[in-house]
Amino acid sequence: MTLRKITSIAITALTLFVACKNKNNSPSQEAEKEVKEVQANTTVDKDSIITKLETSAIKNDPKYICYTFDDNKEKRIWIEFDENDIAQKVKYEGQQESIHLKHTKEEYSEGGAHPTIVNYYDEIYKDEVNGTYKLTHSGVWDYVTYIRGKDGKKFHYTIDHDQNPYGNKPCF
Repeated sequence: MTLRKITSIAITALTLFVACKNKNNSPSQEAEKEVKEVQANTTVDKDSIITKLETSAIKNDPKYICYTFDDNKEKRIWIEFDENDIAQKVKYEGQQESIHLKHTKEEYSEGGAHPTIVNYYDEIYKDEVNGTYKLTHSGVWDYVTYIRGKDGKKFHYTIDHDQNPYGNKPCF
């Protein structure tokens, strides 16, 4: 949106607001005079408006969900999601680097108190599929099942509600 469009919208909105205050709903000379005064006295900080517009156009910050391993609550992972709620990375506590995820499919089912959304991801490590993640979301609950590629062993994780779920920073 350009500065000219923003100013035009603001003036139009002000005109409509002032016109609606008039009892007979027709713009009065007084209202027109007020609008002209506002136009003459309004200074627009062009740089500020441009900065705000550029900032809103920048990709939204990612969100993170922290999970604990069902068999050992001391073991944790976090998963990073983009602005479309698609998982991008997973990181295991103690590892140096996060691992990239590739979305493969989504399933949606009605029923119960909340619909259930299941997303599947391939774990990409050194440009190869190393395993599969099944992320299940229903209401305020999120679950992860990781299936290790080399032997098919399954690992189950549950959202850690004490670690700022859906926050903008990872939990470790």
